[in-house]
Amino acid sequence: MGSVEMDQLKKARDLAMTNSPGQMLPKVLETTMALYSSSNSSNELKLELARFFPQLFLDILNHSKIQSSEKPFIASSNLESLWIICKKNKDLSTYKHCIYTFAACYAMLFDLVAKTSNQNLWNTMQEMKNFIISNWNTTYPLPSNTTEFGILLDKPVNIGSKLATAKFISEIVIVHTSSSSSSSSSSSSSRNGVVTTSISSVPSNHPVIKNKAQIESEAKKLLDVLLNYLIEEPLMIAPVFVGIINCLSFIMKQRPHAAIRISSALLKFNIDAKFQCDSMSPLNYRLSKRFVERSYKNFVQFGLKAQLIKNSGQMSNIYTKLAKISQTLHGIGEETKTKGILNFDAKQIEKPMSEKDKLKYIQNAASKMKKNLNDENQYIKSDDSKSSSSSISGSTSAGSQGSLNEQREDSTSKSPTPTIDATTQNLMNLQKYTMSKNSSTNFFNTSPVAFDNSYGSIYSLMNSKHSEQDISSLSQDIMTKLCSEALYNVDTTRLVSGLSIVASRYTELMTKSVPSDSDAESKKRKLDAEATENVAAKKVKNEDEQFKKEPSDEVVDDEDEYLADEDNYQVSADQKSEPLIIKPAAMSHDDKIKHLKHIANRIMGIRDSDEATGISGALDQPINPLQKVKLMQWDNKETWVQILTRLATRGVSHDEEMSDVIRQTLYDYFIDDINNRIAIVIEWLNEEWFYETLMNDKLEEKDENSNQQTYDKWSLKLLDGLVPYLENQHRRIFIRLVSELPSLTQEHIDRVRPICLDPARSSLGFQSLKFLLMFRPPVKSMIKNLLEQLKEEDSSTAEQCNAILTKFFQ
Repeated sequence: MGSVEMDQLKKARDLAMTNSPGQMLPKVLETTMALYSSSNSSNELKLELARFFPQLFLDILNHSKIQSSEKPFIASSNLESLWIICKKNKDLSTYKHCIYTFAACYAMLFDLVAKTSNQNLWNTMQEMKNFIISNWNTTYPLPSNTTEFGILLDKPVNIGSKLATAKFISEIVIVHTSSSSSSSSSSSSSRNGVVTTSISSVPSNHPVIKNKAQIESEAKKLLDVLLNYLIEEPLMIAPVFVGIINCLSFIMKQRPHAAIRISSALLKFNIDAKFQCDSMSPLNYRLSKRFVERSYKNFVQFGLKAQLIKNSGQMSNIYTKLAKISQTLHGIGEETKTKGILNFDAKQIEKPMSEKDKLKYIQNAASKMKKNLNDENQYIKSDDSKSSSSSISGSTSAGSQGSLNEQREDSTSKSPTPTIDATTQNLMNLQKYTMSKNSSTNFFNTSPVAFDNSYGSIYSLMNSKHSEQDISSLSQDIMTKLCSEALYNVDTTRLVSGLSIVASRYTELMTKSVPSDSDAESKKRKLDAEATENVAAKKVKNEDEQFKKEPSDEVVDDEDEYLADEDNYQVSADQKSEPLIIKPAAMSHDDKIKHLKHIANRIMGIRDSDEATGISGALDQPINPLQKVKLMQWDNKETWVQILTRLATRGVSHDEEMSDVIRQTLYDYFIDDINNRIAIVIEWLNEEWFYETLMNDKLEEKDENSNQQTYDKWSLKLLDGLVPYLENQHRRIFIRLVSELPSLTQEHIDRVRPICLDPARSSLGFQSLKFLLMFRPPVKSMIKNLLEQLKEEDSSTAEQCNAILTKFFQ
């Protein structure tokens, strides 16, 4: 297994590591390649040399005693050898270390090509790059599974190579993307002690690195490869997810302008939607989810602290959502830590992929693969004369197989013709027919309104100058990208104008097909009038018949008998001149709840109203302050809170469920932004306590039991919802809340327990207790009970508990 040559090489490497590494280690690397290329070497020895070469190459690039200025020249002189070993050895360890080595030297090689215009070196870099990227979504160098669900069984295979490729792709994205405006003026930047460059420092007329725009476009596509893997991968492949998230943090740090693209894509990364692999146990699946959730949280925290994810401009909405996700994941982690990772129900955790989901995924993957091959055919035919440096081809797409050259050979020889379904063919025929019409026939409607609600009228709204492209055959992914790019680049005024035209067209169609309110009312009045006339006619007929049978003096006495039946609206004689009134049906309880939610949302919308504030109504305010009406002094920013709190406590107090609907609305509004809405929730809870106290006083007068059930329920719920999100920076908010709550019980004080037990937030909890001891003496006994329980529960808190107990209770 271990030959004499390998033993000598390892001894030479160990010796060169400490003695003149800059001179000796490159010579050991050259000797290794010479032995590998020798025809006398056995296959077993070549395999060991192939594994030894990239590892030694990587050690040289990372060696601290070798000057950084020398490393690019060492890398350039040995890159061809690395490329030969990479493509000729289908060994997992060799391939993985070749990718890591190439990733470590790619930036310095790019910088060298930019300065020396070495065409051969650039060609070698592009060939090796395309080869590695083409194997992103394969099991290369391992064989793939050929069974029915082989594509899914291959997912957990060859994780090491996929992680190395993700690292390499992130390096390509950083180098091939323009640096930020603050650093673009410099020709290079320093990263990890190595001088690197970016595409922005390469002149536009560079003789080797040509078509900078296409190279940078390639980098954006490669970034999408990493982001799409997080979003579209159906199975829980935790190592790859964690590796990609870590790579994205490096990309975002080096290229801050990509933060929006990365963070917005991360919002679509649904960890809970990932299925369990067939070979994965429930415990392994649970641990995998926790590792990914922790990496997600760490990424967000890194972006927030480094101010790469900013709470301003276009990122403000993303900032809020990611911060909330991070807080939620932190709460999940703390809960898991408390319960224990092994304490779980396997049936609730398991999420295997059903046969239906597997078949659906395989069908989608097959259609994507077919489309990618067709796109590659069209690309090769239209751009066959371009050099390999400006081509990313279809190698970065999901489902691409083999190397770039193999793809080109297969696609050129087969040239498959994409199939067109009947619907697409009909649309193409209709388009061809309309384009053949002369504009003088007024077939094309240039107005913003359709002639009628037929499909032909809608289709005639097209602009013939821009309708020569058949976009019906494009996939949904491509259409989404085209639309998003267009929306980002379009002028705001034009966009609003275009949307207004489209809206007016649909509005016109709706008004033509749906009767207006006035038409409906007129029809209703007509029906009501007809019904009244029928009832009156029937009554007259009955009177005539009765008159023939009975004497006239009895007709007046029995006038009530001549009234119509209940089914005929009960129209009496003294109601002949009154209009017909139909009573509406009684509203169900569910409808009342639905309307109440709508009312609450409309009231909350008052805060954004532009209406002027001031005194409401024509009455002057009373002079006596005790007789003032609070809502007469109207303020859009505050009055809506007073309305909702009064409505919950007094307006619908007869129905607890309806009151809770409004309370839940206020609760959700506060939890959504705890930093700026603390005053609102304090006012709400004070109102709850005040009204409940009034009701309790009345109950006491009647010798009935009284308590603070509603206030305690919602104030405790608020603390339960708030505690997981609290950090040390929320000290003022939390202290204000506990100090201004109108009533505190032992249950309220006990809600501070998890904060005191958390090492990262213990200072927040104990500072809050100190404040309450100083300014709310009635809760001293409750706090003492809590401190004594904390000492017994966790000995690490004994010092802080004893300090407070000594100061305030002795």
